[in-house]
Amino acid sequence: MTPSEKRYFKRFGLLQQKKDSNKYILLFDAINEQSEYKEQALVHQFKGYDFINNFSEIKKYLFNQIQKALRNYHSQSSIDIILYNYLSDISVLYGKELYVECSRIIKKAKKIATKHEKFSILLLLNEWKRNVLRISHHVDGIQNYLDKEVVKDQEYISCVEHESIFFNKSLELTLHLRKKGPDHKIISNLKLPSENPKTFRAKRYAFLQKSMEGYMEFDSEKIFEASSDDVSIFEENPHFIAAHPKQYIISLSNLLDSCANKIKYNDVFDEYLLKITKGLESYSFDAEFIAKERLLLHIIKCKVYSLRGNLYNLKAVRQELKEQYDLTNKKGYKTPDLDIYVHDNLMRSALITEDFSSALESYNAILQLNLGSYREDLQMETRLLGLIPHFELGNWLLLESMVRSALRLLQRKHSHFKLGKLFLEAIKKCVHLKQQSNYKKEDLAFILKQLKLDALSITSKRRLADYILFIGWIDSKLTQNSIMQCIFEATKAGYKI
Repeated sequence: MTPSEKRYFKRFGLLQQKKDSNKYILLFDAINEQSEYKEQALVHQFKGYDFINNFSEIKKYLFNQIQKALRNYHSQSSIDIILYNYLSDISVLYGKELYVECSRIIKKAKKIATKHEKFSILLLLNEWKRNVLRISHHVDGIQNYLDKEVVKDQEYISCVEHESIFFNKSLELTLHLRKKGPDHKIISNLKLPSENPKTFRAKRYAFLQKSMEGYMEFDSEKIFEASSDDVSIFEENPHFIAAHPKQYIISLSNLLDSCANKIKYNDVFDEYLLKITKGLESYSFDAEFIAKERLLLHIIKCKVYSLRGNLYNLKAVRQELKEQYDLTNKKGYKTPDLDIYVHDNLMRSALITEDFSSALESYNAILQLNLGSYREDLQMETRLLGLIPHFELGNWLLLESMVRSALRLLQRKHSHFKLGKLFLEAIKKCVHLKQQSNYKKEDLAFILKQLKLDALSITSKRRLADYILFIGWIDSKLTQNSIMQCIFEATKAGYKI
């Protein structure tokens, strides 16, 4: 709950319970002070209070009162709550046989539902309209409904089905990307309609689907186009921005992320970064959403600055990300969906700036996470990147153990991790070579050059964007240039390596 929601609840949410409100407020304040809900701590805290013997009922009642207070608080700001309140009013008036008043509210609600394309609500409103017309024997009204509204009912049903199909398709792709990553082929039984999406939501789901297809095809142009279209449809319909400002900000964030792998989008990135920052300041979002969204912006910014070739700026942006993450955690906000991306970008940026000790710290932080809940390809890529700081710091014995462990893991995986296996075998040879007394730099260069040739032979140009740090590190060994310079040159050339 936001601070204003909490104030509203304490002022108005318990007005009906003046006699017993003190115990509910005590419990509310105690829960509010916890960073994470712990019931046993509450039971211990209120030991000796009379209501502790009926704690589960008190807790349920408090939850219900909070829900009621939040409904009232958002009764004029949420389109869904406004429309469902109208449906409640219609039901009451219909029960009281106040059919004229009932028809008036149906008309008012339909106007709002039509503007915001709430087709399932429009179907419910038309059902109430039919009931009112039937019971009031309004002959002209019934004729008008049969002439005009029956066709509209069919349109509403079609729109609901259309939105459902596009939503389910985008949901299927989301699940696939979250669980498996882009390297796996998806087998789908969901068929999209032949006609283009025709409603605001169906179009948004189609853009989301197109964006995820871009991720699976490693097509950054396709991702950028889909993300741009998603932002455009909001800006062409400002009433949807007013109704769903969070979704608009999330769309802008997706567009920002689509700029990450293309230097030619740098100017667009700066423009939209400023737009999102202003948006977060101008809307009345809850503090947790703002904190998490700002953290996401710092993650994306770090990713973009990793390709810009400016050492000083990247170090500053990396520090900003670290500070924002610490601040978010200090406020007690949990970020399980972002944790690995924070540490991954901290590790990558440290590798690019050749601060290998800091990179190792970030890698160790990743190992503390529950990696099983993240995509397989992201898990494996992170494991491989973790070998670089150990190599640079000369941790040969530990590196040998890590390589053996990673190779055992890859043996249980499918063929999409060929590049990982190549990298591990090459590192294994390099470690063995480094520990020999007659070691020569030319021999190391030969192994790395062969690794690069083999990697490029099995990796598509589009896929190179995800492996650019590996290629940059290898090039830095071969050319004696910095990792940052090698990455910048390859990115600027459009990954023509």
